[in-house]
This record gives sequence, structure tokens and C-alpha cells, in this order.
Amino acid sequence: MQAIIKKKLKLLYRKIIISFFLKIYPKPIVKIIKDKSFRQFNIKLDNKLYNIFELRNGRVFTNKNDITAYITKKNILTKGSLQFKKYDSINSFNQKIQKNEVLINGTPKLKKKINGSVLSLLSGGASRENFTHWFTDVLPRIFLFQQKFDLKKIDKLLVPSLRFNYQKESLKSLGISKDSVISSEKIQHIEANKIYATSHPCHFYPSKVKKWSLNFLRSKFIKKSNKFKNYKKIFIYRDQAKLLNNSNFQKYRSFRIIINEEELKEFLKLKGFKIIKPEEYSLADQISIFSNVKYIVGLFGASMKMLTFCKKNTKVFEIIPQKAGNEFLNISKQLKLKHFQFRIKPKLKSFIPQNGLLFCNMKLIKKKLKLLKFL
Repeated sequence: MQAIIKKKLKLLYRKIIISFFLKIYPKPIVKIIKDKSFRQFNIKLDNKLYNIFELRNGRVFTNKNDITAYITKKNILTKGSLQFKKYDSINSFNQKIQKNEVLINGTPKLKKKINGSVLSLLSGGASRENFTHWFTDVLPRIFLFQQKFDLKKIDKLLVPSLRFNYQKESLKSLGISKDSVISSEKIQHIEANKIYATSHPCHFYPSKVKKWSLNFLRSKFIKKSNKFKNYKKIFIYRDQAKLLNNSNFQKYRSFRIIINEEELKEFLKLKGFKIIKPEEYSLADQISIFSNVKYIVGLFGASMKMLTFCKKNTKVFEIIPQKAGNEFLNISKQLKLKHFQFRIKPKLKSFIPQNGLLFCNMKLIKKKLKLLKFL
């Protein structure tokens, strides 16, 4: 009963807040009219069309993740706006602009005025807290912007989040000062002299990341280093099998875990593989490891985005749930890595297609790795 009352009070509070802000900031509209305060520039990369959007004296509003609204001086909701909808607990898709929540609820946050230019890297979906999406959806927008404008003309960068070290480290590596970055988790509603945004770097298909995007990341982040020159063979260790016991498989059925990961780890260790947990290294060290390595064994997941920094002909053995996608295989194809997938049907049906509890048949794994000359 208490929970129901709490929920109703929360909804009532939200309605009051929305009503209050609608008196300050009227609902935007979607309308095709001439608006000189909005401009669109078209660019072509790898035979694909991309856009850069410019709003003069316009606004950007976000609910921190799924909704981003670019609104002109005439209160028109424009292209580049995002309206993601989840179809399971972690996956989402971008809907038509008519589904953007601001058309119903307006922009219920106080507006911060910035005297200057803002480049928005907001990307929705998992870009706020997922390593792969940060490097696939967020950072490449800088390169898109630079095809038409100089980054020096930007006073502030609006990013999905700054909670994680890799976000801060990557921006620092790009020469972007901490003072010039705004997290959308701190400020959700901005007006500026000029706001810039771009279309999505891989058109909302992370499995189809483009060569230009990978080349941009490689050119900015790979540095010559001998620090990890002895890391020729690595196993990406997730250390999650410890969560499991014989009585809780149902609870973790939609996680992505190798049930016998410890057995696999010990075998590879005996064969000369370095065991690494990427999150225990700085971003620079992770890149150094992957740019020196020759053989990689690992489970489908965010750490595989580091394939972006591997040398040509690096061998990759990806252990992957049966229904997971090919985003990391695509990276390998673009960079001419030798990528092998070992697909496994999860022990229990997962509610999330790319996840599941996986048991590695060690006899078969050993045979495959030997055949592929990993051992």
C-alpha cells in the first residue's frame, strides 16, 4: 500500500512540475516552416551521407538519456532530435520525431544560458554508460563536426555523462579541457548563441560502424609505447562466474557469463596468455595493450571495442552467445584482423538476445584454438 501511495505522489509531483514549466517554456511543435535560425550541412564519408545541424539562439533539452530535443528560436523541434524507446531491458531504437516527449511534456527543467557555441555529442541509447557506445556513437561526432567547422570555435561540449574514467580520459586525450565540458546528467536544458549537433555516426546501427570512425579513433588514441610489449597473447577476463551457484542460474539467466570461466582462464594461463581485466587499467594502458597484442581470446562485450586499436592480422577468438550481433566482427573486417567466432547456445533462455549463461566445451575450445594456431 505504501509503495502505491508513493508512486501516485511521484506521478502527481511530475504533473505539477510539467504544468509549471509549460507556463515558462511553451511546448515545441513539429512544423515545416522557413526558419533562418536553423541550418543543415550535408557531408559524405565512405559513400554515406551525414548531417551537421546549426541552431542560432536555439535550445537543447534532454531527459539525460533517451530524449534529446533541438529546438529553434521559433520553438520548432528540428532534425537531429532523438526519441529512443526500449524494446527490452537494455536495447532501444530511435523513433520518428513526432514521438519526442517534449511535444507532450515540454521542457521541464530550468534553462541555462551560454554565451557562446555548444557542440552536442548527445547520442541516446546506451551512450551514457556503455564503453562501446561512447566510442561508437559519441566521440566520432567530433570528427563529423570537423568536416565543416574548426573545433576551436566551440566554447562548450555537451556530453551524455562524465561519470566514468574512460569518458574523462578520452576527452583529455583529445585535448578537450575539463572546464569546457558539460555533462547532460548535470545540466539538461541549455540555450546558446549557437548549438551544433550531427547525425548518428553509424546511423543507429553499431554493428555497421564505418572505417572513417575507426580511423579517427586510431589516429587520436594510439601512441607508441613498449610498456606492454610482452603482452602478445591475452584473455579478457570478466570475473563474473563467481556470481553463480547451482541454485541461482534463473536469477542470472539474462546476464552474459561464461559459467566455467575459471577453467578457461587457467588453461589459457598455462598456454602463455596474460589474463587482463580491462577496467583495472587506464584507458591509455588498455589501448597500448591492444595495439601490441597478437592473439586475443574473450567474450562478446564492451572490451571487444578495443579491437579498434589492434594491428592488422591480429587474431581474435570471440566467444559469443548464439543470438548476439556482429559489431566486433565488423570492426575486425574493417581493420583486416583475423576474427573467429565461437557461438554458444545459452544454458537458459535469456530475455536479452545478446546475453546468456554460456558453458564452454573445453575439449572443443582446445581443438579450435589449436587448429587456428592460438596455442
